[in-house]
Order: sequence, then C-alpha cells, then structure tokens
Amino acid sequence: MSFFKAKPLPHEIVDYPITQFAEDLQPNKPEKIQEANDEYFVLNMARGFSLFKIYTFFVGGFVMLIILLLQLIGKNGGGITWVDYLLFTSPFIIIGLFHLAVYYYNPHKELVLDRMNGTISYPRLFFSKKQETVPFWLVTVYKSLDTGGDFAPTGFSLVLRDRKQDFAWTLANSDVERYWSFMVWYMDKNRPLPFGDVFHPYRQADFDRRLKEGFPKPLYPSFVPTDEHTPEQQAMRRRMAGW
Repeated sequence: MSFFKAKPLPHEIVDYPITQFAEDLQPNKPEKIQEANDEYFVLNMARGFSLFKIYTFFVGGFVMLIILLLQLIGKNGGGITWVDYLLFTSPFIIIGLFHLAVYYYNPHKELVLDRMNGTISYPRLFFSKKQETVPFWLVTVYKSLDTGGDFAPTGFSLVLRDRKQDFAWTLANSDVERYWSFMVWYMDKNRPLPFGDVFHPYRQADFDRRLKEGFPKPLYPSFVPTDEHTPEQQAMRRRMAGW
C-alpha cells in the first residue's frame, strides 16, 4: 500500500488494546520491551542476531576454510581458481560481516513513548544513534497491506513513517488496530493506564495524579470504555469530572 495514497490512522482508540506485555518485558533484549510504567513505554527495535545471520557468516567462513585446505593439499577441485572460490563465498562473507557490524555497533534502537510529556521518540535508520522526537499527536502511522512473493495479500502491518526523513518503521505485523489503540490509550495521560498486568504496580500512583489534577478530559477520542481499575475509582471520577 502506497504511503502517498493511504491516509494516516487517526489518533483514536478504536479497539481493545493488546495486553500481553509482561512476558515481553526483557531489558537489553532485541525486539523486547525495556521499560513499561506510568511514565515511559520503551521498546528495543534492534534486530536480534538471528540464526540466518549466523548462518551467512559462519557458512562463508567454513567454506573458505575448506577451500584453503584443498589448496594446501593440492586438490583444487579440477582447476578451479581462487577467483572462482571468492566469487562463490563473497556473498556469505559480506552479508555476514554486515549483520555483525549492525549488531555490534548499533545494538540499541528504541521506540520511546513519553506519556507525561506527550512525545514519541524513534530511531533513524542504519548506524545513526540519534532519535527523532516529535509530539505524539503529530506522528503518522499507516495500516500497510502486506503481500507475498506472488503479490497475494498476507495481512496488514502498522507502519510509522517519518515526515521529514522519509523512512518508515514497522511497529506491528498483526493486530494493527489493537496495537495502535494501545499506543493512543497509553499516550492519553488523562485516561487510566491501559489493560495489562505489567501496569498494575503503577495504577494507584497514576490514579492519584489524575485525581490531584481534577480528572481532566481525555486528549484523544475512544470508541471503547476506558474505565478506572476499580468501581470505586470509576465512581469517584464520574462524580468529580462527569465522565
């Protein structure tokens, strides 16, 4: 789906958000949640050192070792030259070295939702360690159609597109509406924290803050109920703020 034709998703809570965050809270792990509380939600977007990446590097090295041994013992495969060997093994080595460089020199790429300040930070591409930080209400995300090798639709992804730098990050490969609804709900500091056990230790402090502020109206619209964690808290909010 082209970004030039698609419209960005509105900042609305349109579905019950995803909640399974507790098992993904693994600091210093690629593609895992680093922090989740009433102030910050931090996701490490760096790609892990997958089996495929290990394969491309070590297979190339293994083949090069075999070639060296064959040359040393005089069995060069029927006149195959070093150029032939290099042409065969170079793709493995180059791809493997690239993955190693990305893994070791740029291991941390974080998506940071700053709930109190209303900003979102996300990484630039490749080896840049700088973060782009913009007000959350300005960020543009799209529901992008995914296709397979035969161009048959395979599903939808949630994609964040930077307006100035013209690059994109994939935020989710499934449950697009639920994931975006979570982000909008979390970033609405006037609402209670979203569902999920990971936020339970912070719910009372978050409620006390909003109570002290007089329960201001929500920042973004919602099409699903966003009640307080307990009936007593919900009754107090309704009595004081009328919503």
